[in-house]
Amino acid sequence: MEKRNTSRNHIRRSMGCSKKGRTSGKKTKAMVEARRGGGARHKKATPPILSHDFVIQNHGDIMSCILMVFIVGLMFPLTSPLAAVFIAPQYNETTIMPSENSQYEVTGYRNGILDVASIIFYTIAWVVIHAILQEYVLDKLQRKAHLSKASNFKFTESGHMLAFSIYSVAHALHILQEYVQGYGDFKRIWIGYPEEHRWMSSGYKMFFIFQISYWLHQFPEFYFQKLKKDEIRQKTFISVLHILFITAAYFMNFTRIGVALLLLEYTSQAVFHFARLSHFLDKKTISKPVFKLWNVVFVLARIGSAVLAVMTFWYGLRQVESPYVDPSTGNFNTTFVRLNILLLILLLQLFQLWSFVTFHLTKYKESNKKKGDKKPAAQPIAPKKKQRNEDSQSESESLDPKTAKKKN
Repeated sequence: MEKRNTSRNHIRRSMGCSKKGRTSGKKTKAMVEARRGGGARHKKATPPILSHDFVIQNHGDIMSCILMVFIVGLMFPLTSPLAAVFIAPQYNETTIMPSENSQYEVTGYRNGILDVASIIFYTIAWVVIHAILQEYVLDKLQRKAHLSKASNFKFTESGHMLAFSIYSVAHALHILQEYVQGYGDFKRIWIGYPEEHRWMSSGYKMFFIFQISYWLHQFPEFYFQKLKKDEIRQKTFISVLHILFITAAYFMNFTRIGVALLLLEYTSQAVFHFARLSHFLDKKTISKPVFKLWNVVFVLARIGSAVLAVMTFWYGLRQVESPYVDPSTGNFNTTFVRLNILLLILLLQLFQLWSFVTFHLTKYKESNKKKGDKKPAAQPIAPKKKQRNEDSQSESESLDPKTAKKKN
């Protein structure tokens, strides 16, 4: 009997172990399938080649490959002349310039139609730089900040504009130090037009090519970033203004006044975008004083731009005015051109000041409304009826001797 019981217990135990093994095997299979499913979920679905999603996801790599085609073309003797038109600055010449006592040689670059090829090449280069800055810097900061969609658009815009503004300010300061002699002789902005102004150094020429190509690269970025209509409308207006202003200054040889005005503009933009970036990153101890600094810098930049424009186009260039436009010598200093450019610059400064004032007025009204909503509503004072009734009764009793006698 004891042997039978032990054998039955042994069989029951073996059956329990087999059941446990089956359940554990099912669990492991389920875990493996869950892991496989989770891995498949985390993997991004690769879009088909040459589709819209494929181009948007890989536009930085595609544009860098296009740039490499031109750069590799410099290595071969057959293709190097064509590739150099896109990469290197063109129209390098040596000319003799007259002076008061003698003549001297000037070696420099001038503008021309072949600059369009360089502008196309560096527009593609700005798209690649934009993608690198977005992927390796701004996307990481966005993940830490946890911003909304509207705030993400402003954050990325400020990130790119801050980097470009800092570069532009540094490059413009270098150019003005070279041509304006230590930032003190402001007459050098208009003296020597057009003979001296049409000849530029390589860095001077590339500054304007970089500026035009940067604002042109904003248009393909509308597609790559999938911007909304309101965002496209806002950025298109700003980009077109910069392109028209910089292109006119470059091809009309008003480059020195153009560099000075761009220096003031980009200084203001650098301060503003730095303040806005620090605001989105919750660095309010930094953003508040920088926003106050920007209010001062913005107004000073508008006033300085208006003063420089009046000094150059109203007083300076009027002394060497030409009766007609001469494209062969690069002379566009006629009364019609000069006064219209001055009028456009002044109108642009007034428009910016008007938008600045309206922005601050709306902010002031909104802050007053918030303060009014936070204040507790005044509770209505209840009339003291009982006290008034008691007072009236005491007064009537004092006046009526009969009621007084009854109480006594």
